[in-house]
Amino acid sequence: MAGDALDPAGVYFGTNTGSVFASSDEGDSWVEIARHLPTILSVEVLQVP
Repeated sequence: MAGDALDPAGVYFGTNTGSVFASSDEGDSWVEIARHLPTILSVEVLQVP
């Protein structure tokens, strides 16, 4: 699981079934942003200035 420094904070997590989910409202709602990947072991957020 990872988060960003935006307001409201974005939160992201990956699953062992190869999906990545994101929330742009601090976890109130979620959307699948990637699927059919290998097992996700970690998620990182890169913020571009």
